Amino acid sequence: MGQLLAAGTVEVLVENGTLGLVEQSRESDIHYPDAPAGSWLRPAEGMVHAHCPSNVIDARVRVELWKGDPPGEGAWSHDEETEVFFPAGDLCVYTLGETLPTEIGLAATGRYRVRMSWALNPETGPFYSPFKGQAGALEYAAEGHEADLEGVDQYCLAQVWNLD
Repeated sequence: MGQLLAAGTVEVLVENGTLGLVEQSRESDIHYPDAPAGSWLRPAEGMVHAHCPSNVIDARVRVELWKGDPPGEGAWSHDEETEVFFPAGDLCVYTLGETLPTEIGLAATGRYRVRMSWALNPETGPFYSPFKGQAGALEYAAEGHEADLEGVDQYCLAQVWNLD
């Protein structure tokens, strides 16, 4: 089991279903490749973009840096993992309108695994998939995340660990 090295939480306004994790020194426009069909995460060098249901407005994001594999944690509305190359530096949470520091610094350039898990607030939903052709409300898995969801539509946990 891994060891938690650092953690930080930010609240953001989600615009156009855009939410992600980006290395702070990345100064160019955020560009990411097309994701495979049905994938909620889009990785690119120095960042990972997560699709959000289009009607999510307020989100709370906790970013954790781990040495070794982090534990899986409880029930989630959805979770997914990907691999990202990050240059050494500080991680930020971004939306289309803002970039917020997390107080988490990566000590080394390298390949990192990123697991993003989220819970949707049943009190502010229903929420719908951002993908065309997927009708119906998304499932809620808020049990155990009630405090994290207080006052927001979505709670996201982004766990990061080095693969090199």
